[in-house]
Amino acid sequence: MGKALILFAQFFTKLNIPIPIDDATNKFKTSIQYITLFGFLVGCVEGLIFWGFTALFPLWFAWILYWITDGLLTGGFHLDALADTADGFFSSRTADKIFAIMKDSRLGTMGSLALLYYYALVIGLGIVISPFLDILHMVLLTICLTMLTKTGVSLLFYKMVYPGNKHGLSNIWLGIQPWRIAVAQLFSLVVVTICFSWQGLVGYLMILFVAYFYRRKVTKVLGGTPGDTLGAFATLAPLIFLLTLTILMRVS
Repeated sequence: MGKALILFAQFFTKLNIPIPIDDATNKFKTSIQYITLFGFLVGCVEGLIFWGFTALFPLWFAWILYWITDGLLTGGFHLDALADTADGFFSSRTADKIFAIMKDSRLGTMGSLALLYYYALVIGLGIVISPFLDILHMVLLTICLTMLTKTGVSLLFYKMVYPGNKHGLSNIWLGIQPWRIAVAQLFSLVVVTICFSWQGLVGYLMILFVAYFYRRKVTKVLGGTPGDTLGAFATLAPLIFLLTLTILMRVS
């Protein structure tokens, strides 16, 4: 487990951990059951930093700083995928053209808008929900949101089909045993339920619901699930949870 967490940290964050991991591709495949645990641990670091911010600044500003911290720590790893996916899918082109657009390193109009809308939503929803939560639960929320990025991406590993070159980076995610994904999901489910009771459970189930239709749409258009679409859903998962939780907190 220790080597798996180090490998995930090297891959998903900007932390410089000079510890070589042998056979990294196979290690990814056989360690997915720990991916949400890794997200939880990163979330604990970010949650602690957020708690420190709340002692120095108003809650709304500490919430903004949390998202900045997350971007700096992860290097915007999944945000780039969100922008590329938005550029490709909203281009209304053929599958080949969508692939070409997603592989283009340049940021397009829809990608820019997707990032702006994303941050507007997560920051706005955090400010809306904050009157309904104490500081402890706001800290727990930051932990859960960070963890849920890995919850979202690991969901799509189930029987994943990649439509491109299977000898590239995508090979990391292919052929993952379902029980490993189930363990990762169970860990996430337990954490959000402990933190937010039935509202957390409903938020998690909403991620499952959206993931099903998201995957169907991507597969219908592209014939599989490219890496950028994986990363895009990793970004969308915490947004789905936060939106659901905010609605439930306001109406209950």
